[in-house]
Amino acid sequence: MIRAVTLLVVLTSLIVGCSPKPPPPSPPAEANAPAASRALQTLDPVVARAAALEVVEALKRRDMATVARYAHPTMGVLFAPYAFVEPSEHQIWSVAALPGWFQDARVRVWGTEDGTGFPIERTPAQYYERFVFPRDFTIGAKISVNDDQAKGNSINNAPSLYPDGVRVEFYLPPTQTPEGPLPDWRALRLVFVGVGGEPKLVAVVHDQWTI
Repeated sequence: MIRAVTLLVVLTSLIVGCSPKPPPPSPPAEANAPAASRALQTLDPVVARAAALEVVEALKRRDMATVARYAHPTMGVLFAPYAFVEPSEHQIWSVAALPGWFQDARVRVWGTEDGTGFPIERTPAQYYERFVFPRDFTIGAKISVNDDQAKGNSINNAPSLYPDGVRVEFYLPPTQTPEGPLPDWRALRLVFVGVGGEPKLVAVVHDQWTI
């Protein structure tokens, strides 16, 4: 009797040990998606475009309080005079500072001038006139999302610098003449990232023909 019970225990152990283990639960489909794809889902490009239209209208009105409402709460807004963005050299404005932009008379260094390499030393109002809204980007501009149309000599590094961002570009093409196009095109790129599903502005990049 004891031998029979012992044999039964051994057989039961063998059966349990040989039973296939259930497969581990499959990860959710989102986890299998490439990191880049998941990043692109963080902010709807349509939402970013709508925000950009409001921001560019606010810039035209010099309404920096409205711009501040879209500013990133911790990163602030970087202002780049040319396509190549260098965060260590450009001015970054916080949500709190932006509304006082045009009342601030302090001269700052915003980067280096194309061609000469001299520092761009201007007050915020002077910088606005030259590198934010030198032309009216609300009239006649070609608007694109993550498809920058402006192509100049200065490297456009915003796509790599803000891989999770959505770039909305307002491009004013060159003036056409019988002799050919003039080197007077301008572009304004507004870069947004998603914060809790909301578009937040992290960069205002001016672009133009450079030497």
